[in-house]
Amino acid sequence: MSSFILIFFLIIISGLIAVAGDRVGLRIGKKRLTIFGLRPRYTAIFISILTGILITSITILILSVASIDVRTALFGMEELKEKLSNLSHEVQIQNIQLSSTKKDLETRTLQLQETEDKYQKLSKDIEEKTNQLETLSIAKENLTKEKESLDKEVKELNADIKALYSGISWVREGKVIFGPDEQIGLTIVQGGGVIEEIRAELIKFLNEVSEKALSMGAKKNERTNQVFIISQQEFEDMVQKIHDSDKEMIVRLLSSINVIEEEPIVAHFNLLENKLVFAIDEKILSEELADQEDTKEEIEKQLFSLLRKVNILAVEGGIIPNPKSSFVGTISAINFYQTIRKIVESETPMKVSVISLNDTWSVGPLKVKMEVESISSPNSSSS
Repeated sequence: MSSFILIFFLIIISGLIAVAGDRVGLRIGKKRLTIFGLRPRYTAIFISILTGILITSITILILSVASIDVRTALFGMEELKEKLSNLSHEVQIQNIQLSSTKKDLETRTLQLQETEDKYQKLSKDIEEKTNQLETLSIAKENLTKEKESLDKEVKELNADIKALYSGISWVREGKVIFGPDEQIGLTIVQGGGVIEEIRAELIKFLNEVSEKALSMGAKKNERTNQVFIISQQEFEDMVQKIHDSDKEMIVRLLSSINVIEEEPIVAHFNLLENKLVFAIDEKILSEELADQEDTKEEIEKQLFSLLRKVNILAVEGGIIPNPKSSFVGTISAINFYQTIRKIVESETPMKVSVISLNDTWSVGPLKVKMEVESISSPNSSSS
């Protein structure tokens, strides 16, 4: 509204100045006045020009006084242009920086997202590890309790063993059913198997041998309700050794001391590889019987001596002897006495050979036969 008033006011002022200029020019024309030595006509023109300049000057003055924007447009335009140019340049620089900042922001946002993903993954891993740690802690507590229980059991077993070794008269009186290091039982286990399966197989073996020991007069331990007193560590070592081997293994259970009737049995294990000692038809030992004057009884003694030598060789070779007789094998009575008859009836020196009837492994038994041949005529033989 004020702009319209200003414009209206300028129009009025301009009109009044024009009228005043016209009156002045008219009077100067009538009076034939001159200015600056000009002719009256040119003086009137000069007055008109001066009036127009005065109108414009007053208009500009009033506008400049009335409006800051007009003053700025009239007197500060170049400065504004320069500022505008500088501002445009700064805007361009800011736009470039903004663009760079946007790219950097995008990169940082991507990195932040990756970091967030890693954080989530690590948080999940930490949670899983924490759960595992809690599980392991519980397992550790259970194992600790189990170890304490086993340690207590070992101490009690050691006390039992010490008591059994102590030689208390009422304990040691009675019939001996097993001597020291006497074999109570034997089994064959294939090495390299699963530890749990090997352990189960040995426990089954102990249960079977327990029945045999009970039938012979042994008694279960009142505290453990087991016939055998065996170190738990020795049992686990035996399981581990069988697991580590790739061979067929012989597990022997031996008594550690004399076992009296109505006593539990203090026992230990013996582990051997079940290897092939003698192949089928292998000649184990040969001897010459040079004296033909010997009687049947003397020849029989010589053959028994030969078999004892074979027994020694077999034990040295790794065959486990019978726990009661200490022998490793058998021979047919028919073959034995036929050999005696052949020697008695022979008129020449004879050589006797002991031959394996089949493949014989460490676990035994060794089955043999005797063959005789004349020393003077090697081609003749009988079995």
